[in-house]
Amino acid sequence: MEEMKSCVAAICAISAVICIIENLVSGTKLNDQMKVLLELILAIVIIAPFVRGNIEFDFPNSDSYNADSYNEAAKIYNERLRQQTSYNISEVLLSQIKSAGINCNKIETEINILDDGSISINKVTLKADNFEKAADIVRSSLGKETEVVDDAG
Repeated sequence: MEEMKSCVAAICAISAVICIIENLVSGTKLNDQMKVLLELILAIVIIAPFVRGNIEFDFPNSDSYNADSYNEAAKIYNERLRQQTSYNISEVLLSQIKSAGINCNKIETEINILDDGSISINKVTLKADNFEKAADIVRSSLGKETEVVDDAG
């Protein structure tokens, strides 16, 4: 690792020297010759550690990868996505119900998100002044087969 640090430092130093010298000799006959010479020096500085064999790259051990922690993170993400999608659908339905002049105190949408990314709406639970009219609005938005449950308890 120490060899890699010194190699990077040398490359940075040579690059800085190249910039300074190119600015000094720009517009002169030496410009092209100095550019080639400095690029050769830079190439030697870059290649030298590899030729000597002093550079080793440490790759992370693939055994340290823990699939269980990834699976747990995916589960948390999927659950949070399901909750947020359910909330968003409930808010849209609530807006539609309120715009029809119905007072709705509670609305919850139960959904599943399938592996292919599609959303399956299982049930809508709502508490409204006029449940039947609110249920009709929900069914007209989500489909006639949608289960709408009265939470007037």
